[in-house]
Amino acid sequence: MIRTLTLAWLVSLSLCVSAQAQADEDELVRLPGQGEIRTEGLREKAKATRLKPGAGLLILFDQDEDGRISASEIDAGIPIAFESADENQDGHQTALEQQDWAAKLPTRDDSLANPFRFDPNLDRRVDLDEFTLVISNLGQDYADEISGDILVSDLKAPRPRPEGRRDEAEEVLRERRGDRPANRRNQSASE
Repeated sequence: MIRTLTLAWLVSLSLCVSAQAQADEDELVRLPGQGEIRTEGLREKAKATRLKPGAGLLILFDQDEDGRISASEIDAGIPIAFESADENQDGHQTALEQQDWAAKLPTRDDSLANPFRFDPNLDRRVDLDEFTLVISNLGQDYADEISGDILVSDLKAPRPRPEGRRDEAEEVLRERRGDRPANRRNQSASE
């Protein structure tokens, strides 16, 4: 009986340690779409250093460089982008072609490198219609509600917070709710 209880205790302890380790690892995972701009020309055009997912491609569609990307500019840019991505010009993109194409874009954008995003029927081939649907939907997500155009100024991504730095407002809220970290609770309890 004692062995069984000891074994059960050890198993539960290892699960707790494993869960904590998993939580610590999860904090290090980077989400796709980091949006870092790789080229100086696009940095100047966007007046930013980081963009929202897919925004680097959309900015390339702004042919008249007026800071607005119209539906007609998107419609004209999509086939050009598809042709650029379809390296062997067979009318379909493979996952490898798509990843190579995304790596050549002027922004670091993992969301456009994801083959499943462009292949809703999962046949492992993306044709122009599928590509068009995804890019058009992306454009609609960023479009201005009044004009329907995408404003380049709205495509800037927020600056990431430096590692290890806490948001002061978030900290104040936690303290008000009593959700302080355990080490601070122990310190205040021992004082």
